[in-house]
Amino acid sequence: MDISELDDLETSVQDLLAVAQMELETKRLQQQRDQQVEKALLEIQQRLEPLLQQVEGMLVNYASEASDSPIRKKLEEKAADIRQQLAEAPSKAAQIADRLLILNEERLLDARVAEQTAQWQQALRADLLEMIAEQEDFFSATDASVAIRAHLDDLKAIGGLADVVDALIARINACSEEGPVAKLRGSHEQTLNFIYGKALENRSRIDYVPNVQPRTRHRTTEKPPNPYTQLEGKVVIFGGHDRLETAVRNRLRDSDVELIWCTAQAGLQIAEQGENHVRNADLVLIITGYASHSLTEKAMRTMQRVGKSPEMINTTGMTKVLEAIELGLKTKLLERRFNFSKPA
Repeated sequence: MDISELDDLETSVQDLLAVAQMELETKRLQQQRDQQVEKALLEIQQRLEPLLQQVEGMLVNYASEASDSPIRKKLEEKAADIRQQLAEAPSKAAQIADRLLILNEERLLDARVAEQTAQWQQALRADLLEMIAEQEDFFSATDASVAIRAHLDDLKAIGGLADVVDALIARINACSEEGPVAKLRGSHEQTLNFIYGKALENRSRIDYVPNVQPRTRHRTTEKPPNPYTQLEGKVVIFGGHDRLETAVRNRLRDSDVELIWCTAQAGLQIAEQGENHVRNADLVLIITGYASHSLTEKAMRTMQRVGKSPEMINTTGMTKVLEAIELGLKTKLLERRFNFSKPA
């Protein structure tokens, strides 16, 4: 086993631990969500039930009065409105809890992405330092500033700009036939911009442009990590709610996923239109945690007509939906590659 294998093993273990921690946190948030539903439902009932009792009590006093009293009619309408709100209290409580659940899930995912990004930025710093050390002539050493400047924000985010610019200055001077010509000019960012300007001037004077770029030795990818960037395919979802749809779409905005979403709020007409999309979909999900009985039936009939099987997800949160999309599309991609590689 060499050092690179140890690096790969260390990375895989850290990734696995991070995924496990994410799963535990997601389960905790789901339990918290169930508690929030009970709390919100109790609060709604405790506030509405006394109001209903007061209105019904006043209506008792109107029992012997004329039925055409405008005040009595308003009281009856108000009583009916409160009863309706009490009947809808469980769903209202669930909506309140789900807003908090998705907000907490977004914070959890943001924290995970921020951690991965910081790790990637540290690896980028190491790649840039190695790139600088590899330059053997003055023009190439100066041209390295172009690649460094492209990652200015990443280096500033981890406090790594100073040592990278110091290394660049030292390398330019080491390659210079005229002695030390590079020096710190104001801040490290100002110095980098000055060297960058000189690199562009050098490029304009020669036919061959060095175009020095760092290799991805310490980084796993050239671009900052995004768990959904590499995903592609067509996904049709039945169920869920508007806030969930918005949250999932925001997470997939940098991917090549075409998302067709049929929610209960959008009505069954959208579900009817979904049949045309299901035929050529790579993945179909039915979110049972937030799908009406009629919408679920419509989705199942649609799947039967086109000869496909949906994946059922009993959740009201964002994380499980994203996991299902990621796993489903990656599995589909592997199936395509396997079938393509099979001999005819």
